[in-house]
Amino acid sequence: MEHDITLNIHYTIPENLWKKLIPLIEELDVYGIEYSVEVGGLQLFEEGNIPDKEWKRLINRFCKQASDILDFAVGDACGDFECVPFT
Repeated sequence: MEHDITLNIHYTIPENLWKKLIPLIEELDVYGIEYSVEVGGLQLFEEGNIPDKEWKRLINRFCKQASDILDFAVGDACGDFECVPFT
């Protein structure tokens, strides 16, 4: 089963914050998780090679770490986490 999630990390966050997020994103690459920066947020996806439980663990860990860096709660932009431009 393929997995994907769009997180409420808007493309307008400052470059210095992207530089802090990129290493976290690159860690996910080890698991075959790819990313795309979209208007609606940061999209993470993989082609179904990761069991659901592991996918959830990895995404939860990423969201926690990204929240600490960005100083706001990171989560599913299609759920309870609104994706707004950085101001």
